[in-house]
Amino acid sequence: MRNKIEKYIHQWEKNCYSNGIPDEAPLRLEQLNKVPSYKAIVRAIVKNDFHLETLGFSKPKCGLYSELKRIELIGKGKLKQSNQLKLFI
Repeated sequence: MRNKIEKYIHQWEKNCYSNGIPDEAPLRLEQLNKVPSYKAIVRAIVKNDFHLETLGFSKPKCGLYSELKRIELIGKGKLKQSNQLKLFI
């Protein structure tokens, strides 16, 4: 989580907040991820948002899901088993 927060701050500072991000911003703009703020970071931590989805990050995809989907497509005849590369995540 710490790395994602550092990435969030660095990304905003690199784009347009070179003097640092503000402590707080209008709530609606924070919800739309238009402006950064430390208050938004704290709100995400308090909500126990482990993947920081409220800050614009996405959940990591499960490798087992893609494997099950590949097996399902092979079963339906949409994929050939020998011609497809197997992806490991």
